[in-house]
Amino acid sequence: MKPANQCNVFIIGSGPAALFAAIRLEELGVEGIVIADRNSYPAGGLLNDGKLNFDHRVGIDLNELQIDIGTARKLMGDIKRILEGFPYLRQVTFTENNETVDVIQRIALENGVEFIAPEQWHWGTDNGKAAVDYLRGYLKKTTFLMRTEVISIEEAKGKGFILVLRESGRETRIASGTVLAAPGRSGAYWFRDTARKLGIDNTFGPIDVGIRLELNRIIYDPITESVYDPKFIFRTARHGDRVRTFCTNPGGRVRFEAYESFKLVNGDALHGRKTENTNFAIINTVALTEPLSDTTEFGRMIARQFDLLGGGTPIVQRVGDFREGRRSSRSSFNSRIRHFDFCRATCKAVPGDITLGMPARIIDNLWESLKKMDKIVPGILHPSTLMYAPEIKFFDTNFPTTPGLETNREGIFVAGDGTGKSRGIVGAGISGIIAAEGIARKFFPERHR
Repeated sequence: MKPANQCNVFIIGSGPAALFAAIRLEELGVEGIVIADRNSYPAGGLLNDGKLNFDHRVGIDLNELQIDIGTARKLMGDIKRILEGFPYLRQVTFTENNETVDVIQRIALENGVEFIAPEQWHWGTDNGKAAVDYLRGYLKKTTFLMRTEVISIEEAKGKGFILVLRESGRETRIASGTVLAAPGRSGAYWFRDTARKLGIDNTFGPIDVGIRLELNRIIYDPITESVYDPKFIFRTARHGDRVRTFCTNPGGRVRFEAYESFKLVNGDALHGRKTENTNFAIINTVALTEPLSDTTEFGRMIARQFDLLGGGTPIVQRVGDFREGRRSSRSSFNSRIRHFDFCRATCKAVPGDITLGMPARIIDNLWESLKKMDKIVPGILHPSTLMYAPEIKFFDTNFPTTPGLETNREGIFVAGDGTGKSRGIVGAGISGIIAAEGIARKFFPERHR
């Protein structure tokens, strides 16, 4: 559909925050909605694994969104209502009357570890595009501008904004009274730079830095058969830092995630085909003050260091080598003598020494946490277990907002992971709905109910 030169709401990005925002706006009767994305499909969680956590302790910060537990649960119900018709979505964790959860909870507490077992649903990476198409199918009046890059946001004469777009090398302009920025992690830094030019307040938030473990799934199956993506949260004794597990993929695979000047590791799982391994991330939350407060640059520095060490590829090290203070090498990487063949890597990272690229404090925190975890799930630290680095989650730009997620610049709203309002599909969807209601309440009061 060819866009008009003017719209009522312009949404940057087409991930879960954008789609759920547009769905809510249409439900409220708001028309003239445009969604633009530089890709044909959004990067991020909708395509990567499709794991949904329905628990107010996972993926959202109630204080950041300025909502209470009851509101969070209601919004999660709204998301379930929309997604329940997607045929490939299945519930993978049942929290009621789950004896395994009670046992793990008790063992975790005995070791000073917090354990969270959210209600979880999953559709798998192989069904990601179908999930996006399903959500787009809800939108009957929204115009999609895919493969269209937003170059800049300019002030319009009077009120509103001019969006400068580029599609197939051709620049166009569209006016909009309101803008919702939901760029995801891939567009987070472009929007931060754009926001600063517009005088939008923002600060540096924390990032998560760590590794991804891959192990023979036999070790972790007793947990994941009851809790698909278990959440363990640690507070380290030596440094008092927060470490957590994240994004568990039973029968999954480890893969690379390409950025402009480096690669990171990530993990996912397919719906229809499983591996013999399970992988999960264990990450250390890092916040900086002075003189360096730029957590973005700190994370990029770590990523570039691994890029140099691995010759453009992330590094992997066996736990058996790590314990002995030696680097992993290609010659002994699958050694039967050392029992390394018990877990075969699903990703072609470069064997090496992760301690050369990771700050010592983070290594200390990760290893202390893994030793506690090995008491809860014996076998995690089998010599064959693989440690891939780096895994970095850049959720590090925070925008102060009103309860409707409007920034200090009237008419510009934010939502999703890339603006520090969520972590994950459900959280992003919640923030998108809140922003949509904020837009309707302020700019279309006759439509808001």
